[in-house]
Amino acid sequence: MLIIPIENRPDWSKPPVITLALILLNIAVFMFYQGSDDAIVERAYQLYESEQLLDYERQPYLDYLRSEDPEGWEELNSIEDEARQSARLRWWIMFDRAFDQHLRTLWPTPADEQTLHWQQARELFETGRNQLSSYRGGLTPAEARPLTFLTSMFLHGGWDHLLGNMIFLFLFGFTLEAVLRPTTYMAMYLASGLAASALHVGFNLGSMVPVIGASGAISGLMGMYLSLYRLRRIRFFYTVLFYFGEFRAPALFILPLWLGKELYGYFFFESSIAYWAHIGGLIAGAGLMFLARQSQKEFSGELQQQDAYDDTEEELKKVQLLINSLDFDQAKLLTRKIRQTHPNDPRPWQQLFDLHKSQPRQKAFHQVTFDLCKQFVGQATNFARWQSAVDQVLTEYRELAPKTPALNGNMCLALARIYWRNGKPELAQGYLLQARQRGGNANTMAALLKEMIPYYQQRQQSEQAARLTAILKALQPSPRAPGPTPAQVD
Repeated sequence: MLIIPIENRPDWSKPPVITLALILLNIAVFMFYQGSDDAIVERAYQLYESEQLLDYERQPYLDYLRSEDPEGWEELNSIEDEARQSARLRWWIMFDRAFDQHLRTLWPTPADEQTLHWQQARELFETGRNQLSSYRGGLTPAEARPLTFLTSMFLHGGWDHLLGNMIFLFLFGFTLEAVLRPTTYMAMYLASGLAASALHVGFNLGSMVPVIGASGAISGLMGMYLSLYRLRRIRFFYTVLFYFGEFRAPALFILPLWLGKELYGYFFFESSIAYWAHIGGLIAGAGLMFLARQSQKEFSGELQQQDAYDDTEEELKKVQLLINSLDFDQAKLLTRKIRQTHPNDPRPWQQLFDLHKSQPRQKAFHQVTFDLCKQFVGQATNFARWQSAVDQVLTEYRELAPKTPALNGNMCLALARIYWRNGKPELAQGYLLQARQRGGNANTMAALLKEMIPYYQQRQQSEQAARLTAILKALQPSPRAPGPTPAQVD
């Protein structure tokens, strides 16, 4: 059974740099650090064969297996072909590190010449075999070293293991990196991986089997994701055997389902999967995200904005149906209602402009344009979204009404100020010159000029600085002049 969220679409305008870097690092480690593992295995195999270690170790291992793993012993004895049985036995002995320690108890002291040869050959074999990346950098619970808690997160057992983990890292990391600060995201990723490793070690203290893979840390991302959405209903994709589909559910409701799946696997399936590492990562990730209160608050605000955006989209579709049926009066009426309900969304304002632009001589056309600009200059957020709509509207407005009565002096000055404060100096300068021509408020204009002139002087743009300085000098002081609030269109 597989359940994964499909609520988000990747937004490549803000690429997940940390997530992509983690993916590339894992791939690089697998290709360049773990790439020599096959050669190490081959050399170890050749040494084991050349020294005929199986002749020494066949019976000791069978006795060991019978007491430690009866099911494995029965499986081995069920193989009737002697060559196949020897091949299986050799492979098991080579990589059973718990048997390494067991052998030491069988060597007599003092040892005869044959036993000494066996001991030396076995130690040489183990030294070569232990060069495998999973033994050097993997986390072996029985001999855990602090560094391997970290290094084991970047090792994988094969291409399928690596690619599967990287797909899930991308799916969850894309969303979480956009929500969390880069350092916080990286710290929580590593902390989840460490917690996952710690829980795995706690439940496997005597194990000599190394655990490798990023799945513990990625399970942490999964827990963070569910904790981020909390009780919000989101979409999930599922597969059960040959059936698949999607459903909606509160995000946190899936956490116990995921935990239950891991526990079921641990108690009822024999596999090499580190179930307790997955469980530790899930719990740690969910807990860490609950502590990131500021990120939670900001994300909740973004979700509310997205809900409002989607609601507006649905209502504007109704306007389009009225337009298609040529009922323009009702379309205008409904658009005004949407504009009142969602005043911070530029789309209904732009839609109302489109409904009036067929009659550019009407006062309503200019009033709609003026109202849109007035709403834009009063925006504290969403500048980029509003700018795109306003620039498009004003381009059409100038073509349809060359005298642009909606852009009086104070409105041009207000536009100049918002463009300036949002890093658009060229547009700000253009509107300021228009404000000068159309009689914008002198005091407000002078204050804006005093901000703009040093900007051009510092960048050695003397022509622009001189032009603005000349305007500043020409302004007459008018202390009792009205404020910058744009006047109504005549």
